[in-house]
Amino acid sequence: MVDWRRISRAAPAARLLRLLRRQAKPVLWLAAGLALGLVGSQVFRSPGASEPADGEYAVAARAIDGDTIELATGERVRYVGIDTPELYRRSGTAWVYHPEPYAEQAWTFNRLAVEGRTVRLEFDVERRDRYQRRLAYVYRDDRFINADLVAQGLADVMTIPPNTRHTALFRRLEREARDTRRGVWAERGAP
Repeated sequence: MVDWRRISRAAPAARLLRLLRRQAKPVLWLAAGLALGLVGSQVFRSPGASEPADGEYAVAARAIDGDTIELATGERVRYVGIDTPELYRRSGTAWVYHPEPYAEQAWTFNRLAVEGRTVRLEFDVERRDRYQRRLAYVYRDDRFINADLVAQGLADVMTIPPNTRHTALFRRLEREARDTRRGVWAERGAP
C-alpha cells in the first residue's frame, strides 16, 4: 500500500510518482488475487447468477482446439453436437501438429470466445465421453458457442445419440453456412 505519511503536501510531483511506481506492483497483485478469488468462489457470475438446473458455471482456462476447452479446474470439456477440423493428428504414439483446413480458424474463434471467461455448461443425457472429457453445450453470456461455430462454417454437425437436444438448430445453421459458403463450405462447396 502507499504510505501516505511519507508524502508531504509540499512533496514534488517526481517524488510522488517514484513512490507510486514502487508501490503499484503489490497493489496490482492484490487486485488480481481478489479478482481470482471472486471468480474461483463463483461470486462473480454471468447474468442469471443461480446455477442452471441442467448445468453449471465454470472458468474456461484455455481452448485446446475448436471444440474442446480446459477449465480452470483442469477438466476438459468437449462441445456436444459439433465437430471442428483437427489441429493435431496421431503419428505413432505422438501427437503431431498437422492442422486440417480451417482448424486454426476454429481454434482462434473458440479461444477468443471463451478463454479466460466464465462460461455456462449445459449438459445433455450423457455427461462424459470415452476419454472422460465432460460433454456440454457451452454458453458465454447470451452466446451459444457451439451454435456460433456451426453458423460461421467452422464446425460440422455431429450428432451422437442420446445427446440430441440442439440437433435441429445445428442442422439449420449448417445448411445456412453451406448455402452462403462460409468457413469450410467455401472450399467444400455444397453437396
